[in-house]
Amino acid sequence: MMFGFGLSYITFSYGNISVKRAADTNTDELPTGKVREGGQVDLWDVLISVKAEVPNTGGREGAEVAQLYVGVPDEGRPVRQLRGFDKFFMSAARTETVKVELTRRDQSVWDTVRQRWRQKKDGKYVVEVGGSSRDLPLKGAVEI
Repeated sequence: MMFGFGLSYITFSYGNISVKRAADTNTDELPTGKVREGGQVDLWDVLISVKAEVPNTGGREGAEVAQLYVGVPDEGRPVRQLRGFDKFFMSAARTETVKVELTRRDQSVWDTVRQRWRQKKDGKYVVEVGGSSRDLPLKGAVEI
């Protein structure tokens, strides 16, 4: 790698991913809530919670941006899409826990025929976490 590409002398590792589906939430293919500014209100319901640990394995303090990507199980969709990130500063030998909540909207695609957001039913949503889209050491999945 060349100098100046956001690299530092600090190293971080990623571990202990947890991907959990929220209980008692509507996972129907189409949202059913009232329409308000920004869309139907249940588009913003949290359906998946993701946690991961990011230890600073370098010898000094530094910053890291943990990125979370979701693979939506729908034909013709990108392999992964950025759906969350968190930047944090930490001292040497410290571990941060990254927490990201994914909404129905995060897992939906725009249906051009129905003119509505649609969530793929009976699919496995793959969640990946890492420091860049090219380095995603953590992988988890949840069925909807």
